[in-house]
Amino acid sequence: MTAPHPAGYSDNTSPDAIVAQVRACATPEEAGKFWTLMEEDLDGVSEKARAAALAMRTEACHVDFPRISAWQLPADVRGELAVPYVEDGDRCHYLDVFYPADALESDALKSDAPESDALEAGARTYPVVIDCHGGGFVYGTRELNRSFAMHLAHRGYVVVLPSYRPGPRFTFADILTDLSAAYSWTRENAARFGGDVNRLFLTGDSAGGCMALYSAVLEASSAFSAQSGIPQAGLDIRGLLLVCGVYDLASCFDETATRGVLAGISSEVFASVRAKFAGFESTAQLLDAVSLPPIFVNTASDDFLHNENVDLYERLQAQGVYTELDDADAKKWGSLGHVYVVGLATHERAQKTLDAMDAFIQKVLG
Repeated sequence: MTAPHPAGYSDNTSPDAIVAQVRACATPEEAGKFWTLMEEDLDGVSEKARAAALAMRTEACHVDFPRISAWQLPADVRGELAVPYVEDGDRCHYLDVFYPADALESDALKSDAPESDALEAGARTYPVVIDCHGGGFVYGTRELNRSFAMHLAHRGYVVVLPSYRPGPRFTFADILTDLSAAYSWTRENAARFGGDVNRLFLTGDSAGGCMALYSAVLEASSAFSAQSGIPQAGLDIRGLLLVCGVYDLASCFDETATRGVLAGISSEVFASVRAKFAGFESTAQLLDAVSLPPIFVNTASDDFLHNENVDLYERLQAQGVYTELDDADAKKWGSLGHVYVVGLATHERAQKTLDAMDAFIQKVLG
């Protein structure tokens, strides 16, 4: 079952229809309307934040246009697209689910039987991966990560890919609240697609990596949930797969500090909700707050967040958290850059990263 696609939205009739749509566009800005908001949500925010968000979105469209045009998507993956996880009609409250083509062959899964009934019936089930897409907290919708999600599903996973309401109109707390609602939807519905939520992992790239890490801390800390007002979804997270993430937000919560491209949006997205995150602003505070599950960290030597990802890996190692580092060397592989495994999953080095993610998940699951 799929939702209709209004003008300017991606085609949800099949997972790969968006590729044809994008290839038919003449400019990145024209194509970008299929995978991100552009200006339609920026009325009422400060001029500084509006300018910063629009610049980030436009620049990112120029990067992603050729990548999405070159997508090659696996044929043995099925998708249920544009599923609402909040029933309000907001474009950003939909998700996609991707799963192996044979996932629904069992009669127990073809019905709306509860997960327990399906498992007792001996249906084949798959681990679940929820993917938090990146985009500097202001850019992108679920369509941006369809290729990455499908290539994960190809390896034998049920992958849930939600959108969320972005900054600068919405705060970091709003984003995490949206994701919590998507997690709750997943916990209640994954079994319909052959997913076993007792074997659940979170992944995220760039800002999405930050969201995945914060979500894991929120799920493990009722005190943080109560302080922030962000509800827990009741997930049992077996591990995290973090791709080229940003993790240390301390400067973003400080209106007088600057942090590169995030400086223009920090007041609205972060500083406005600083009290909700007191004691949970820096990487060090997050890692001290809870016991974290095993974590896979991916980066590349030419990733602009390379040092931050290596730092996270080293901190996790020092704390005794089981962690693996996949650090791709651009000298060997050529230009890779930020979130290469998401941007072009068919690249040889991206395939090696996906293989390493798969091996990590299987090791964690034993």
